[in-house]
Amino acid sequence: MEEENKTALTADNSQSEAAPEKKEQQVTNPVAAKRTKRSSAVKKRAPAAKRASPRNTAAADKPLSWAEVFGSDQLPPLPLALPRLIEATISQTPPLLRGTVAQVVPVAYSIYPRNLEFVYVDHRKRELRMNCLLVAKEGGGKECITLPVKHILADVKQQDKRNRKRLKEFNEKYASARSDEEKPQRPADLVIQWLFADITRPRLNQAMEDAQEAFLFLKLNELEDWDKVEGARGRGNSFSVMKIVDDEDNDFGQDRVGSQSVNADGCLRLNWIADTTEPKLKKYFCHIHGEGPLSRITMGGIPDVEIGADIPVFGSYDKKYDAAISPFIENLKKATGTVVCKPAEKMVLKLKAEIDEFSTLTQDRILDSLSHRALVAAFRKACLIYAANGMKWEPEIEAYCRWSMQTDLYMKYRLFAEDIIKATRNDEEHPGPKSILTVVEASAEGIFTLEALRKAYEKLGKEPDEKKLRNALNQWKVRGHIVTVTNDSYKIMR
Repeated sequence: MEEENKTALTADNSQSEAAPEKKEQQVTNPVAAKRTKRSSAVKKRAPAAKRASPRNTAAADKPLSWAEVFGSDQLPPLPLALPRLIEATISQTPPLLRGTVAQVVPVAYSIYPRNLEFVYVDHRKRELRMNCLLVAKEGGGKECITLPVKHILADVKQQDKRNRKRLKEFNEKYASARSDEEKPQRPADLVIQWLFADITRPRLNQAMEDAQEAFLFLKLNELEDWDKVEGARGRGNSFSVMKIVDDEDNDFGQDRVGSQSVNADGCLRLNWIADTTEPKLKKYFCHIHGEGPLSRITMGGIPDVEIGADIPVFGSYDKKYDAAISPFIENLKKATGTVVCKPAEKMVLKLKAEIDEFSTLTQDRILDSLSHRALVAAFRKACLIYAANGMKWEPEIEAYCRWSMQTDLYMKYRLFAEDIIKATRNDEEHPGPKSILTVVEASAEGIFTLEALRKAYEKLGKEPDEKKLRNALNQWKVRGHIVTVTNDSYKIMR
């Protein structure tokens, strides 16, 4: 891009004229009323027109060190002082779930800018490529992101509804045209950004072609639905799409022979949100080797709810809520070009120094490796908020991005560090193929059960399909490796 189109911007800690002012939320329930009362007391000490400086909030909002993050059995707490964008967006979310929503909503906002990129500390240009995978120990709490995302992307939904209607009309005209008539031309501006969860690979290629370099958006209620995007599942799923959508210079497309087949070639811009539970997540990525796509995913958590706890009370997602977030969206729609955001670069170097110091003390290569892309994700979030503020920086951005990065790495390390270590050790030891009968848990007499065999398959990264298990047992019996004891137990012939 030409040099004159680049916008060099420096730190500006004043409030953005284009960004909305904070508004005291209206509440209609006792729990929220108490929150408002406490919020009003805070505002008396630090009025909205003169927001508290980092020095004034340092004692109450001191960031956690990395040692404190990994030394805790709880998710890092959300900072008290937040960027205006995040504060407005989570204003109607119950306190327990605000961290969950705060980690996700930047992905929804990132769909609006077009042809916007920021210069990273390595001088490479970074687009606002984002994703978030919410992970819960159980199934509850994941619905807290639904309404914020729906209201953020209301304009996109309206655009998509119009264009889906036009696409339907075109398909009907194309199908009804006689063979001796000239077929109608497909409209060039059928931009549909919010894709349905059951999307196929060819449809994704067509959506990329139609989008005209705009970002596509995908919200999956179950992580397993990603198999449809990849067009593969199980051991055959290499997660190639999940990997390339994080890279600015990716090359995506397909070639087909048929006249009506989709032939596409371009750069795929796909930002996505998904949720799952810890057991399902471990099972879904059980075949990956080492980090795989994990380093390219930003993870968020859902706090545990105590047994007998009160039901979380939400506020109102109404016109007042839409008015609070609307100025940020309008700023993002106007944002374009190549931008140099010096405060974001400075923030990245500071966060890198903090994580490098901890990694040096621990000599943990896994944490060091995972931190590289986590820093890029933090930079992208900082730049998104900067653009949403009308290209204005606010000191709360750094605290928020540090918290987001800590949450991401805490989740990844707690869930996958041991798996990555095992994969790395296997690479170093080069053990070669192992007999499953040496891995299966058996008694002193060599007796094992079908369930023990299933666990051995999972341990070796094999799919524990019962048909495959029975087939293996039959082969071993024919070759004299085992004998049947009961219908569900077998003895290894030493």
